[in-house]
Amino acid sequence: MRVLLIGGTGIISTDITLLAAQRDDIDLYILNRGNLPQFIPEGVTLIQADINDADTVREKTRGMTFDVVADFLSYGVGALKQKLDLFRGRCGQYIFISSCAAYRPPLDFTIQTEANSPTGNPLWQYGLDKTLCERRLAEEYAESGMPYTIVRPAYTYNNIRILQPYTINHWRSWTVAQRLLDGKPYVLHDDGQQLCTATHSTDFAKAFIGLWGNPAAMNEDFHITSSDYVTWQRIAELTAEILGVTPTFCYVSAQDLFIELSRSAGEKIMATTQHAVYDSAKVRKAVPEFICTTPFAQGLRRTLQFYLDNPEYQKVDETWDSDFDRIVETYGS
Repeated sequence: MRVLLIGGTGIISTDITLLAAQRDDIDLYILNRGNLPQFIPEGVTLIQADINDADTVREKTRGMTFDVVADFLSYGVGALKQKLDLFRGRCGQYIFISSCAAYRPPLDFTIQTEANSPTGNPLWQYGLDKTLCERRLAEEYAESGMPYTIVRPAYTYNNIRILQPYTINHWRSWTVAQRLLDGKPYVLHDDGQQLCTATHSTDFAKAFIGLWGNPAAMNEDFHITSSDYVTWQRIAELTAEILGVTPTFCYVSAQDLFIELSRSAGEKIMATTQHAVYDSAKVRKAVPEFICTTPFAQGLRRTLQFYLDNPEYQKVDETWDSDFDRIVETYGS
């Protein structure tokens, strides 16, 4: 099976690349700018290009066909259309990485399934854009017959991403850990008791690869999640516990944070005011070997240990750190 990952070295896709590279039945290609060679295992073919440079991508993939193309880098319909144009007629299955942010927030506590969760999130532009991409895939299938699969991650983390409810760049998620180490208050929206579903990227990879070429996945949508449900406050408490410090908290209403932060950050905070609890029965039926083996506390410990062992990755987002300081000063700790 010849597979192309558009991306392949990101927060979710790195462990997919590592796991797929171990399979003798998978001929794996990844297409990206080549900025993270340390995350590309032996045996994987790198097509080094900027996916936004359509002419270069077309030239470097000329004559190539793929059983699966997995797109980790489309955040709007325009970007998706460009990729569909590039691979139309030479792709057996187009997998689009959407997001559980595409779901409309439930009005009350609901264990969400694909069937009971309509898309079209009105609270968060990111989720709405992902919804529009999903609809474009259905249109593409009707027009050209290209089979597709929609995959919606929720809160997926790896060695780089320390889970937190903000839009801090994942590569600077050490920001929240450094604040805890410095004794600064951890800012939480509302009372911090909203549940989210945390999934380690090594577990996500098992289900994701299981959808490749899978007849049960064609023209279907799946969220890939664990059954590890944890509150935002508990995530912060565990982070502090592993780091060996005692946390203090600054509780601020989500509405106030929406006003204080940038639009995208504020929209995400408003989206996280609802519980985000998902039932992954659909993907487990399609991929019976999908079993999550990394409990959140264990996965978080692994993440923080990576940072402690590799201090060159301990980067702080100074803008976010200043925003948190300002919010704490305004609303108290």
